[in-house]
Amino acid sequence: MTSTELVTGAWRPKTEGDRHLVRSQLDKIVSDGRFAASKRYPQLLRYIVEQTLAQNEDDLKERTLGVEVFHRPPDYDTNLDPVVRLCAAEVRKRLAQYYQSPEHGDELRIELNPGSYIPVFVPPAPHVPDLEVSSADVPIKADVPSSAEQVRQKRTSRKTYWAVGLIASAAIVVTLVLGVRYWRQFEKPKSALDEVWSPLLTSSKPILFCVGASKVTTLPGSQLAELQSGADEDSFHQALVDMNDFVPFSDVQILSRFSSFIQAHAHTFRIQSFQTTVSSQLREGPVVLIGALNNDWTLNRTSSLRFHFDGLELPNSAGSMESRRLFPCGAPSLPACPPHTLYWIADRQHPESRAWQVSADARESHVLKDYAIAARFTDEATGQVILVAAGIAGSGTRAAGEFLTDEAGLKQLADSAGGDLSRKNFEVVLSSQVVNGIQGKPQVEAKTFW
Repeated sequence: MTSTELVTGAWRPKTEGDRHLVRSQLDKIVSDGRFAASKRYPQLLRYIVEQTLAQNEDDLKERTLGVEVFHRPPDYDTNLDPVVRLCAAEVRKRLAQYYQSPEHGDELRIELNPGSYIPVFVPPAPHVPDLEVSSADVPIKADVPSSAEQVRQKRTSRKTYWAVGLIASAAIVVTLVLGVRYWRQFEKPKSALDEVWSPLLTSSKPILFCVGASKVTTLPGSQLAELQSGADEDSFHQALVDMNDFVPFSDVQILSRFSSFIQAHAHTFRIQSFQTTVSSQLREGPVVLIGALNNDWTLNRTSSLRFHFDGLELPNSAGSMESRRLFPCGAPSLPACPPHTLYWIADRQHPESRAWQVSADARESHVLKDYAIAARFTDEATGQVILVAAGIAGSGTRAAGEFLTDEAGLKQLADSAGGDLSRKNFEVVLSSQVVNGIQGKPQVEAKTFW
């Protein structure tokens, strides 16, 4: 018995006439306004119906549909590109809307159950004519009960009705419980990736990507230069004169990764540099901040969090310069990076610690570590959701971007949070090891939820 026949009321076309009937109904559905205005939804519906008629139901899997219908590569990531799930959900909704119309109520039904890509065919119910009952056919009781008998009959009827009602209520409860269990076995659990991004994707407003631009001058052979080189897979360094026109390649990589994910969910977005972004735009919808030392808005919006970026200009070897904090909490901008500078991620619970730091003027090393913040929170000042992917250098920013699109890492984060990440703010400190210019997997150093 096939999976289609297991559904109650389902009908399997067996003859060419049956298949012609299904195709005629399919043509009628896809020509309806709910489908005609789209290219993807009729394309998916036609494919799964034809494969079912050809008895190829076992091939109707998400990856196969992504390759055959939407021309994705065979090894594409179904978590980052859930085009099949999204289109199937939309087809399922539009089929339900189609059959809710009274003029389509008596037609052959094509349905798509949750959790399945195999369509179900349900023939229309046969029309049963109303039967007229003649008064001559109704038996007439000759004896009329006495008043006492009528009272007893009423009491008996009430008890009977009460018992029948109790049984009916119990049956309804049992049916609902069994129904919930039945649908839950087909319901796909929400992924940790969906939990992290859903507060941004459920907004009706476009997502603003606010990207940094290089303002930090680094010495050739310094740790920042080497970390930046490891992230960008390129060792060139531009002159200071055109630094404001340069977006690090690591930031572009993360922007591309994020925007592809957003496009797969059919959500709108716009891209701006931090220099062209004004405060009023941060109140218009969700915001994604990419980069830290090259993005003033990242420094500004994370300055009040437990984990935040800090820096210190140290005295030179001649001792002619006093120590100077580069960007205390709340400062709106960051000057160009001078020699003898430390950058680190500070922890308000341990303000004395500088365990997560990078020196701007330390000489080249074969093994380096960069640090980053990956966070998502509702900003109290704007009321909007903000997602942050920001490292001290480019390799840290890329590590944060990889972490925020990695299902396995986010699943571990969700488990440690003890609940749905879509309902919680979170902030994570990450480290990224760069060995001879090759970046390793992001490692979680610390995390907090609220």
